[in-house]
Amino acid sequence: MTRLKLDYDDITFRDVELIFMHRGWLLNRLGLEAVRVAKSRRGYHVEADVTNALDPREVILVQLLLGSDIHREIYNLLHHLDGDLIETWNKLFDKKYIILGTRLVTWGVERPAPSLTRKLKAILEDGGGGTE
Repeated sequence: MTRLKLDYDDITFRDVELIFMHRGWLLNRLGLEAVRVAKSRRGYHVEADVTNALDPREVILVQLLLGSDIHREIYNLLHHLDGDLIETWNKLFDKKYIILGTRLVTWGVERPAPSLTRKLKAILEDGGGGTE
């Protein structure tokens, strides 16, 4: 099993829907088992479990093809090419902090997005749109 982690920044609920309507078939082709969505400070985090075992380059490519933040995926690729892959190389942060003066302040906390999770599951169960 492989866990794909998609980071969608500055994007709407409808934009995520459209991505999955047009490219979701790729997840089905990889043996989709589960999908979860969380609302982040800047957009959405989507985690999808697929049965196919993918190597790190394949994970990065699939995440990029599914519209994940290009800067994040470039960063992941550069770490991979440098041999710097650690166990948590493909991390989505569920909480972010900033430093204000001498204090560490929570900047954003992701929260579950059940309505978008249900919508994406319905799209994927319907074949994920697009063409194979």
